[in-house]
This record gives sequence, C-alpha cells and structure tokens, in this order.
Amino acid sequence: MLANTFGAIAYIAMAFAVNNLAMASETSVLGRRRGALLAVLSTGALVQMLLGLAAHFNFTSALPALRILAAFCLVAVPLNFWPVVSRLKRGQLRILNTRLLARAQRAEAAVAAARNWLALAERSGHVGHWQLSVPDYHLCWSDEMYRIHGLWREHYTPRLESALAAFHPVDGKRIGVLLQEAAANQGEFEVAARLRRPDGEIRHVILRGAAALDGDGQVGELNGVLVDVTEPKRAEAQLALSGSRGLPLEDELTGLADRRQFDLSLGYEFKRAVRSRKPLGMVLLEIEHFPNYGAYYGALEADACLRVVAQAVQAVPRRTGDVVARYGATEIAVLLPLADSAGAQRVATQILEAVRALGLPNAGQEAGILTASCGAAAFVGMDDLYNPMELTRRAARALADAKEMGGNRVCGYREVELLGVLATRA
Repeated sequence: MLANTFGAIAYIAMAFAVNNLAMASETSVLGRRRGALLAVLSTGALVQMLLGLAAHFNFTSALPALRILAAFCLVAVPLNFWPVVSRLKRGQLRILNTRLLARAQRAEAAVAAARNWLALAERSGHVGHWQLSVPDYHLCWSDEMYRIHGLWREHYTPRLESALAAFHPVDGKRIGVLLQEAAANQGEFEVAARLRRPDGEIRHVILRGAAALDGDGQVGELNGVLVDVTEPKRAEAQLALSGSRGLPLEDELTGLADRRQFDLSLGYEFKRAVRSRKPLGMVLLEIEHFPNYGAYYGALEADACLRVVAQAVQAVPRRTGDVVARYGATEIAVLLPLADSAGAQRVATQILEAVRALGLPNAGQEAGILTASCGAAAFVGMDDLYNPMELTRRAARALADAKEMGGNRVCGYREVELLGVLATRA
C-alpha cells in the first residue's frame, strides 16, 4: 500500500512538472504532447492508487488488469518524454546560440565604439598610431597617420623604406637606428623630427615607440605613436612675432632692415619657396678691414661710410620682394626670392661693382680704397638643403672662401667642399 502511494505521488509530481514546463518554456518544446503526457501521468497516478486499494481490500481479481495498466503507464511515460527531451535540447541550443549571438553583437558594437573614440581622439590630438612587426618589418598605420603624412589609405601602402624617406634625411637615418636599437634591446625611444609631405609642406612631429614581446619573450613588434606638433609650433612663432611687432625692425644707422627683420623674412620666403618649388638666393657682403677704417678715420666717419655702402647696395636693381638688411657689424645680407645660384652670384657681382664704384678711401688698407667681399648661395630644392639656417651657413661659407682668396671678389657656395667633408668623415 505504501509503495503504491509513493508511486502515485511521483506521477502527480511529474504531471505538475510537465504543466509548469509548458507554461515557463520560452519555446513550445512540449508541443502537442502536453495533453498526452498529462493523461499518461494522471492515469499512472490513478492506477497506483487503485493497486494499493485492491491489495489492501484483497480485490485479487482486479490486480492482474491493474498491473498490466501500470506497466503500460511505465512504458508510455518515457516514450512520450523522449521526443520532448530531444526538442528541449534543441530549444536550449537555440537559446544558447541566440545569447551567444547577442553577446557577439554587443562585443562588436563595443569594439566599433572604441574604434570611433580612438579615431576621434587621434583627430583631436593629431596623434597617429603605428605598428611594425619584427623581423619582417611589416608596417601598419592608423587613419591619422595617413592624414599627418598627407596621404590616402586607398593610394598608399605603408612600407618602412618609404616611411623613413618621408623624413628629413638626417632624421630618417636617426629614426632607422632607433628602430633597430629598440628591436635589438627591447627598448623604447622618443625623437623629434621633420616630416615632408608630398606637396612639400614640412610638418614637425614627435615619434615615440616601444618594443612589445611575444609569447616566447622575444620582440614580436614595435608599437608607437606619431604626434603632429606643427600647429603648436606655429602658434609659438606667431606669439613671438606678435610680441616683437612693437619693436623697430629697421637698423637705425643704415636705414636697412635689421637682423630680426631679415630672419623673419628668411623664414617666410623659405616656406614659400618650398611650397612653390622655386629657388631662393642669398648674398652676404662684408666690408674688408673696416676696423682699420674706424681706427684711422674715427667712429663718425665709419658710421657715415656704412651708410654710404648701404645706400649703394640698396640702389642695385632688384626684384620686388628682395630684402636688404644689416646682418652684422660690417655685413649686409640680401635675400633674393626666385634667384638660383647663378642669379645670386650675378646680383653679388653687381653689388661688389657698386661698392667699388664708390671709390671710398681707406688708408688702413693696402689698396688705399674701401673694398668688400661677397658670398652667394641659393636654395633650389628640398634635396639640396632642408632649412633656412643652412642657406645662411652656405652664404657665410662662400663669403669666407672669397676672403681666403684675397678678398675684393665674389664666391658662390661650392658643393664639392661639402662633399669633400662627407667623404673625409666616411
């Protein structure tokens, strides 16, 4: 009797479980078998109760039929549950796949948002990211790297050789060495450099990089950033220029532009020459033995002599935009936009002839007259020289050559002299 009671309770519990499953399931896993299962379970519970009662009251004639019916219920329950379990497994898989797909979609959305934030941060800060694999040196750029270089992703595939060639030759060599050292020593670096865009514009950048190790503890790649600091540098230059606008830009003694005005004009004209790919010439004149002139004739006569020479130089026919400035105590500089090396030497010769034509006496000099020497140089392209200070250095070098040859002459900058120095160092 007790065993039959527990069997009936088990059937009733399973019936409640099936009913709850049917109501709570997200998908119809029971389908049409819900009614059949409930009927079988209810019948099984009823048969177990009848078996118990028949055994208790000795209804032996009913026991065989009830036992057959109980066996039928025991067989019918798993036969009806098996398709339900299979369908439940498939439903769980669908639910699991749906959840995994939702998670993947959320992860993709998060990655896309992070990429958008990174791109916005790159554009706002003018910071590009780069990655260089080791040892094959395959280079990858972010979008801002292309913008800083003035290139389009669709038209250019970054390669290490061409990327280094975009920098000033000196900076490119130094960056190449730093990359090799970082890869060899698992180190990091930071360097300021000058980047030349395809249109000739010069951008000031800061390159940072560090080695990243792979699973074996070896350098697998170099990661870094390229920061464009051109605009801050321009702002600093503009601030310095605006702070100096209240100061005079004219030499009081000669009436020529002063050294500060010349330097400002040189920077402006050099940038314009780079953008337009036009030459820019410079002549540097020095009055010879002028300290002896001052010692012999006195300071007042020396000042008057300087004014006369300055007027003679300024009177030489020039193009609009040429700048004549007092460069030093006894030096006068002439900036010649659109003049190549030959044109600069031609103007230097005219200036020297104008000074000679003055015929100013100079008792402190063997020739007895005032003489001068001129050095001429020119910027003719980015492959020739890279910054305006190099132009002034070349003009000064040419002037020194003229003085070493005895003075009272014009000398142009000699490229062979520079090549000789490089060959000697090599």
